[in-house]
Amino acid sequence: MKNENGDENNNQQTDSQRFVPRTILTVTNLGIRRSERWLFRDLNFELKSGEVIQVVGENGAGKTSLLRSLCGLLPYARGEAKWAEIDESECLPLFLGHLPAVKPELTVFENLKFHPIAGEFATESQIEAAIEEVQLGFYLDTQARYLSAGQVRRVGLARLLIAQTPCWILDEPFTSLDVDGCHWLEGKIDDFAKNGGCVLLTSHQSIHLPTPPKLLELSNAEQFTC
Repeated sequence: MKNENGDENNNQQTDSQRFVPRTILTVTNLGIRRSERWLFRDLNFELKSGEVIQVVGENGAGKTSLLRSLCGLLPYARGEAKWAEIDESECLPLFLGHLPAVKPELTVFENLKFHPIAGEFATESQIEAAIEEVQLGFYLDTQARYLSAGQVRRVGLARLLIAQTPCWILDEPFTSLDVDGCHWLEGKIDDFAKNGGCVLLTSHQSIHLPTPPKLLELSNAEQFTC
């Protein structure tokens, strides 16, 4: 698998890493179909701690379907996706979809309070700290219906700051963010990976990280291995 600069990635641990690399997800011969058409099949790859992998491909290639299937939200037709056996409190990946799971009738605070994050409910102090981090402290008690699209996206992204999970699965997380918001999210992804987390994401835009993300390309080919 190559990074977005076309260079081969290696798995050597650097001085800046503060963790022992391990395989978090192993995908073997995975295939997803829609009606009678295969989106892709015989897909093989591994996601390891410290890695950021960007799934790329044309519209309809199955990028979102892949992410949803790995989270158990969509069945796959063949193959296997195996998560590492790790501490039970960490076992759930955090999935943020293309459309933020934000209820318009709830306030910013309530959206985080009543929505379990990676299987757990956050404390009030965690919620307030996350809201300040995404620069929505002034809107703590504002209903989400009155927020801009970018602010609603930030409410969803606040969950990244709360979740205790080794893996983020993000579908178009940069959608609706302004330039500052994109830079902020890139920094959070980089920090998460440097501390042993791993990220699998889709994005229609380039992602600027100190270590460019690996690219996993979905195509109409029957088999793709990385």
